[in-house]
Amino acid sequence: MAAAAPTQAPAMTLPAAMAAKVAPSPKPTAAGDRKVVPVMTDADEVVVQVQVQAELHVLAVDDSVVDRAVIAKILRSSKYRVTTVDSATRALELLGLGLITDVNMIITDYWMPGMTGYELLKRVKESSELREIPVVIMSSENVPNRITRCLEEGAEDFLLKPVRPSDVSRLCNRIR
Repeated sequence: MAAAAPTQAPAMTLPAAMAAKVAPSPKPTAAGDRKVVPVMTDADEVVVQVQVQAELHVLAVDDSVVDRAVIAKILRSSKYRVTTVDSATRALELLGLGLITDVNMIITDYWMPGMTGYELLKRVKESSELREIPVVIMSSENVPNRITRCLEEGAEDFLLKPVRPSDVSRLCNRIR
């Protein structure tokens, strides 16, 4: 799935007196945050460009209510749209039925009841519709062969819990 990129609306030209009243919009739109950028021209006019930053959508999968809340808080504080689910099975159901769309990244716990994060990774990478979505595995256990196996199966990264904001920033910068 292609990474989201800023889009730019057509420019409007306003007389300088009117442009002084233009202020950035603090409200996000359905597509993301809007930013009004006044630009002076040689004709003493201000060209106003509205740039829309598309939100990145992250699917967070963890059976622990606490860990789901922590990862969601970190992602949302970085301005990402987050959908959380409590199992890999539920994540696949939502993705397969098209109930959640435009997912730019899946971040999942490794060890969960039913289907593990590793099994979720394999199913995503085997799917022609989902394989382009980066999958990040998280675990509280530092097991080198588990980490290697996940990376070999196509995981974007393997994070050790507790996940820190710097871990999430590093990952999200790679999927922009």
